[in-house]
Amino acid sequence: MVIGLTMIKVQSGQERSVYADLQSRPDVVDVYSLFGEYSFFVIMQAKEKTGLARILSDIKERESVIKTGPVLLSTEVDRKGGIDREPESIGPALVLN
Repeated sequence: MVIGLTMIKVQSGQERSVYADLQSRPDVVDVYSLFGEYSFFVIMQAKEKTGLARILSDIKERESVIKTGPVLLSTEVDRKGGIDREPESIGPALVLN
């Protein structure tokens, strides 16, 4: 299991629709609203890194999404759902493109 954390910036006035879309996705674990440059902090999960790349690509395809931030990735999760080791940082180009 792979857990990915990222931030998303959306067009002004589109926050509610993007939030609802993110909440409805089964691969999005949680979404937090932010104040500042980014609109949301998103926690995602997939079976492998390529699954996270697909999730992020789908999110970026939304017309109202301006950009996504760097992705923090953890590739090991213990049986209770917690992270077993320190997460590694991955640049957005490696995951998004």
